[in-house]
Amino acid sequence: MADEGRKEREQGLKGFVFFWGWVFLITTTLVLVFKKEVDHSITPSSPDEGEELELGIVDTYAVLWKIVRLKPMLWLLIVLLTGKRVLDEVDWGREMGTERGKRGGEIAFAATDGITGLKLIGMGMPKDKLSSMAVFLTPLQVLLPWMIGKYTAGPRPLNVFLLAYPYRIFMGGVFAALVWWTPSFRLPGGDFPLMLYAIWVAGYCFHQVASYCMFVSMMAFNAQISDPKIGGTYMTLLNTLNNLGGNWPVTLILSLTDYFTFKDCVVKNTKTRIFHTAIIVGMGNCPGRGSFLCKEEGEGESIRDRTTEHRVLYSCNTKALMDQCTKGGDVCEVHIDGYYIAVALCSVIGIVWFKTLFSKIKYFQKIPRSEWSVIKK
Repeated sequence: MADEGRKEREQGLKGFVFFWGWVFLITTTLVLVFKKEVDHSITPSSPDEGEELELGIVDTYAVLWKIVRLKPMLWLLIVLLTGKRVLDEVDWGREMGTERGKRGGEIAFAATDGITGLKLIGMGMPKDKLSSMAVFLTPLQVLLPWMIGKYTAGPRPLNVFLLAYPYRIFMGGVFAALVWWTPSFRLPGGDFPLMLYAIWVAGYCFHQVASYCMFVSMMAFNAQISDPKIGGTYMTLLNTLNNLGGNWPVTLILSLTDYFTFKDCVVKNTKTRIFHTAIIVGMGNCPGRGSFLCKEEGEGESIRDRTTEHRVLYSCNTKALMDQCTKGGDVCEVHIDGYYIAVALCSVIGIVWFKTLFSKIKYFQKIPRSEWSVIKK
């Protein structure tokens, strides 16, 4: 049965890729045939004005060094390396951790973006279902840049960034709450109900609004301050720094989370169990094995909250102690989950970052565009 299900999923994936592959080929061909490019650039008043400089390798790096040394660039570099990534990964699979090596995040959101997906996978959510949720996000991903672009086309595009930043920190707390809540939805077969997936899709839609606001506003600002005389060199530098600032926080937080996690070696079959108060209405109405209504027999019997004895032998925070615990037939269970500590720590850092650099980011928009130029007239 498992092999048949896997083959069906593979066939469905092949059909999906085949269909959208042809859609891509047809639409791009139509654009090539019917869309004509028109040069709307301003005609320069002199032959040299507005002309892009042709730079060699040495000259290019010399110009990059001049860009870094610009007076307003120092604080912008701090913002790029700590507060915003070059491209928000909008693919569900990447954002939720199934393609962790290709994604990045800011300091304030490193734990949420880098660990949430891994937590869900560890709870038993299939990777293919996590990735397939991106289909429901596609319309939102198409509309958001168009909608946000109206507010970032003016002289103050970073206002959108500043509005979205605290909202995205809040969404990190929402994701942590959903992760804590998710195990209670597990079905007897180990899967999760469709309602839970719908809740995650809805939560991620709200998360995408903040992500796109930050991404589009920062890219709009970078485009405004880039010097057109040196072509894409300026934008490439800003995007490279942006990308660097988007990846190192996740690497750091992933390496530190284990230090925030505390585990106990517990004697098997003594793990804490909590049953909610309920009234047994009879085994005939039992919704299925695994439900708390099936824990005891007896019609009309009341079940009170209670716990079994929890016998902790020792801490098993290291791999050696974990192996020792499991080899002895006991269970090494998480006592304090470092994920929640990491989310809280990153959120606090994000709030401090926002309070510290808020006025500086606002000031970026007041600096004359000529101050960002390397080639002076």
